[in-house]
Amino acid sequence: MDRLKGKVILISGGARGQGAAEARLFVTEGARVVIGDVLETEGRQLASELGGAATFVRHDVTQERDWETAVNSAEKLGGPHGLVNNAGIYQPRSLMETDTELFERHTRVNQLGCFLGMKTVVPLMEQSGGGSIVNISSVAGLRGSPGAIAYSATKWALRGDDQGGSNRSGTTQNPR
Repeated sequence: MDRLKGKVILISGGARGQGAAEARLFVTEGARVVIGDVLETEGRQLASELGGAATFVRHDVTQERDWETAVNSAEKLGGPHGLVNNAGIYQPRSLMETDTELFERHTRVNQLGCFLGMKTVVPLMEQSGGGSIVNISSVAGLRGSPGAIAYSATKWALRGDDQGGSNRSGTTQNPR
């Protein structure tokens, strides 16, 4: 299959789980992928498994410099044509068990990480004629989940501004 032939996709949180599944699928569809993650061993192993179609970069989504490094890696491969903001954390706690530090950690990874990714990748996508950005949310962003106040809040933030991730007017939104 070649639906993504010639495309370069950056996947944050791509070393395992859903991110790894996305990387495998995109490579099957002809894309080259940049796997970004703080899990270096798993990320390097996946990139090795995928061969020349994949590269790994250590990538903490809360750090602007790491985003620049990841996007530069995609640019060297001829992209980026797509970004999947997949990185996220889930450390469930009830409201009364959630301290400020835990709430802020969820916010930095799950919400700020997506913002920094979009802000870093959009200028290059605009220069190359466009691309696609997918911000991974969760059913927890549709309704609260018991014992997951910080996680639910950040996942709602990813989808809450446009009624579920779709632009219902059919017009193109300016990413700036």
